Amino acid sequence: MIYKEFKNKKRMVYKVFAYTFLLLGSITMLLPFIYTFFSTFKGPVEIFEFNWLPKNFTLENYKRVFKETTIIRAFFNTMFYIIPPITVGVLTSSMAAYAFARLDFRGKNTIFFMMISTMVIPAISILIPSYILFVNFYGWGGTPLPLIIPGMFGAVLTTFYLRQFMKALPVELEEAALIDGMSRGGIFFKIILPLSKPALVTQVILSFNGAYNDYLGPLMYVGTDRDLYTVQLVIASLNTPLHQEYNMLITASIIAVIPTLILFIFAQRYFVEGIAFSGMKE
Repeated sequence: MIYKEFKNKKRMVYKVFAYTFLLLGSITMLLPFIYTFFSTFKGPVEIFEFNWLPKNFTLENYKRVFKETTIIRAFFNTMFYIIPPITVGVLTSSMAAYAFARLDFRGKNTIFFMMISTMVIPAISILIPSYILFVNFYGWGGTPLPLIIPGMFGAVLTTFYLRQFMKALPVELEEAALIDGMSRGGIFFKIILPLSKPALVTQVILSFNGAYNDYLGPLMYVGTDRDLYTVQLVIASLNTPLHQEYNMLITASIIAVIPTLILFIFAQRYFVEGIAFSGMKE
């Protein structure tokens, strides 16, 4: 009885320390964001002063960002560029992941190893060949097609992650469906995909963050046409040697965070579940 009480107290002390540590860590990571958010309500001079709260509260920065920049148009451009490759790309990656996880065919492990090995190739090393291919061969220069089309064929990392998730799903469900005469396509769309929802949502969030925050790709292919600018290009245009307005730059950055923040808030349950489940042993 005494040992049990001691064990419960020890567990309680451990939880207190653990939650205290996590709380302090969360506050530490949130402080820069909170300070930046309050800085959007400061004037161009006060923004260089270290004050948590603005002395003279103003919405002028937000008004100027929406009036003097094309951030609203850039937001719709960004969504147009990233939604097709994310939705179609995650679907094609899930198809490849299902094949590697559940189907048996000659050379499967070799093909999978060769595909995974491409992850060690630095992206910068294929930057110039990709640009030459898209611009000179396909003639896609000055258009958003290089940002849209390649991503619709899936991604290696997404395929690898979904494969690990699908391998951990119960095989009995698939075997029962095969006995009932269901095709592989039916099994994939009616059984595997619904069960893989947490993993799919996780990859959608990660893919969205990566594509939404991409700067180099849009700069290379649509950076010469302001009408095709993405959100990141608009933000970068506020910080040039001839045009530096840090109050507008900070405000535009806060506005740009809103879509990713909303997406995470609504999908965090699936995100956490997908990360936790994919970490289970096969």
